[in-house]
Amino acid sequence: MKTTLNLNSVFVYSETSKTKFFTEFGEKLNVIYGPNTAGKSTLIQLILYAFGINDNKLKLIKILSENIFVRLNVMLTQDGVENNYIFIRKDETIYVRNPDKKVSVFNGIGANNSVEHIKLKEFFSNLFDFKMQLESKEGISSAPMETLFLPYYVSQDVGWVYLRKSFSNLDFYKNFREDFLDYYLGVFNTSDKELRKKLEGELFAMKQQLSFYLNFEKTNEAIENSKINNEVLKGKGDEFILNISQTKNALLEQENKFIKLSNDLTFNNQRFAVISKVNRNHNQQFPGKHPCPTCKQILPNSIKEVYEFYQEENDTIKLKAELQDRNKEIQSKINSVNKKIVELRNELAANNKKFLKYSDNDTTLDDFIDSRAHIVLDNSITENIGELTKKINDLSEQLKELKTDEGIYFERSKKNQIFKKFYQINCSLLDVPYVDDDRFNHIYEFSSFPFQGVLLHLAVLSYHFAFNRIISETPSIHRLPFILDSVFKEDVDFPNKERILSFIYKNKPSDSQTIISIADSKAKDPKIEHYEKTIFGSDTKLILVGNYVDKESLLTECDMETYGKILDDSYEIMETI
Repeated sequence: MKTTLNLNSVFVYSETSKTKFFTEFGEKLNVIYGPNTAGKSTLIQLILYAFGINDNKLKLIKILSENIFVRLNVMLTQDGVENNYIFIRKDETIYVRNPDKKVSVFNGIGANNSVEHIKLKEFFSNLFDFKMQLESKEGISSAPMETLFLPYYVSQDVGWVYLRKSFSNLDFYKNFREDFLDYYLGVFNTSDKELRKKLEGELFAMKQQLSFYLNFEKTNEAIENSKINNEVLKGKGDEFILNISQTKNALLEQENKFIKLSNDLTFNNQRFAVISKVNRNHNQQFPGKHPCPTCKQILPNSIKEVYEFYQEENDTIKLKAELQDRNKEIQSKINSVNKKIVELRNELAANNKKFLKYSDNDTTLDDFIDSRAHIVLDNSITENIGELTKKINDLSEQLKELKTDEGIYFERSKKNQIFKKFYQINCSLLDVPYVDDDRFNHIYEFSSFPFQGVLLHLAVLSYHFAFNRIISETPSIHRLPFILDSVFKEDVDFPNKERILSFIYKNKPSDSQTIISIADSKAKDPKIEHYEKTIFGSDTKLILVGNYVDKESLLTECDMETYGKILDDSYEIMETI
C-alpha cells in the first residue's frame, strides 16, 4: 500500500508578537521565493519541525523564541482514499487531528530518545507503513524519523554538496548507505535482514549442539558398556528399581503428611496462646470493677455488660478446651506418621544393602543402575539429535526463501543500471559532462561527485531527481513532498538558473508535490515574473516570503478578521483534554 502526503497549507503564529505566516500549496510545483535572509529556508525547516523533526532546531532558535506554533493541514492518500490531517507543533508538543476529529497528543518530543518521540515515530511508521530498520552497536532497531523524510529533502547548506547529509547523526548506523538505499529501492526488506541474522544465529548454535551430541555418542565408552550391563541384569534390575521407587513414593507421601500435621499443630498452638492471653486480660476487665484499658474509666456494670462478660468468658474457656483436645489429636497423628517414616527409611536402607550385593557374571546391580542412567542419557541424546536435525532442516528452508548475498548483489546491480540511465539523462539535460567511472554513475557506489561549483550543484540535482524517480516506481514506499531548498547557489549564472528551473518544472514528480525555494531580488535580474512567464505553467504555485525590505520578515501582522477562524480552531485542537 503506497501512501502519499501532500501539504495543503501552513500557518505559523507568534503569541508574543501576534504575527503570522500563512500560505496554501499547489498540487504540483510550489516555488517559495523572496530576498536572501527573508526566511525561505526557515519556512521549510518549520514544516519539518512541525512533523517532529528536531534536527534543525538550532537553526530555528530565533523564531522559536517568539513563542510560535506551526500548523500543517495535509492530505493523506492511501489506495485512492483521501483523508485530511492536521499537525500542530508548539514547543515540545505535537497535536495530530485525524479525519474523525480525534486528537492525539505527543507531549515531550524535544529529544529523539524520549518516550513520546518514540511513540511519535511509531505513529508515523503505522501511518506510512514505514518499516526501515538500521543496525547500530545496540543491535537492529527501527530507523529514526529523519530517514522517513531524507529521500525527499535537500537542505540549503550541506544537501547540495554531500549525499544523505541533509540530516545529521545518521552515519553512526552500520552500513547506513546500503540499508537506506535497499529499503527505498525495494532491493531488500530490512525486516528480512533482522530475521536472517536471527535465523543464521540459531542455525549456527544448533549445528554446534548437534556436532557435540554426535561426537559424544561416538566417543563415550560408558554408553556402549551400559548397553551390555543392562541386558545382563535386566529382570532383577527392573525389580530392584520398582521396589525402591514404590518405597520412596510411600516415604514421600508420609513425609508430606508429617509436614502438614506439624503446620496444623503450630497453628493451633499459636491460636491457643492468643486465646489464653485474651482470657487473662478478660479477667481484669470486670464491669463496675476494672477500668477501660483505653480511656481508664470504670467499665459500666449494667446487667447487659455483666451478661456479656460472663458469656465471653465461657466462650474463651470452651475454645481453649477445644484447642487442647485438637492438639492432642494432631500430636497423636504426628507420632504415628513419624513411626511409619522411620520404618520406610529402614526398609529402604535394607533393600539398598540387600540388592546392591546381588551380582551376575561380575555385574552388580550398582553397575546396572549406572548403565540405566547412561541408557537414559543415550536415549535423550538420540531424541535431541532427531529434533535438532528437523529444526536445522526447517531453518535452512526458511533461509533459502530469504535473499542470499548473491541475490542481493544481483538486484543492487540492476538498480545501479536503472539509476545510471536516469542519472545520465538528467545530466545530459543539465549539460553535466559524462564521467566514465561507475563510482560516479552507480547509486550504490556514489559517495562524492567529480565536480565543483555550478557543475557540482547540477550533478546533485540530477542525482536526486533520478533517485526520486526510482522511488516512485518502488511498490509500497511512501511519497512525501520533494523539497529542494535554495536551488540557486551564489555562483549560478542566469543561463544556468533558467536551465535549473526548466529542468525542475519539466521533470517534477507526477505523483507528489515539489517544493523549491529560490532567491529573488528587486535589484537584480531576472526576477520571479520572468520565470513565471517563460518557464512555469499554470500549475505552479508562487509563495512570497518577506517584503523585500526587512531581513527575517517571514512573520507579518495577523489580521484577525481573516485568520481568526484558523487561530481559534488551532487553539481548540491544542486545548483538547
